[in-house]
Amino acid sequence: MDEIYERLETIFRDVFDDDGLIVTPQLTATDVEGWDSMMNVQLMLSVERAFEVHFSASQIASLRNVGELAALIQRMT
Repeated sequence: MDEIYERLETIFRDVFDDDGLIVTPQLTATDVEGWDSMMNVQLMLSVERAFEVHFSASQIASLRNVGELAALIQRMT
């Protein structure tokens, strides 16, 4: 799971253009400046490409934090 978080942190830093962004399981959109619905689409596309997975709209909508995203990635890879 550590590898997933390391890769996610790289993706988050790139998408949000913030080299200081720290990804934790509890991280949510309200914690990150600029994480709106449009950025969420960009983020999810970047995550899908990086991990070679595809999320359904319902899977994305059900995610409450980065921990749930990491767990979903782990199940799919």
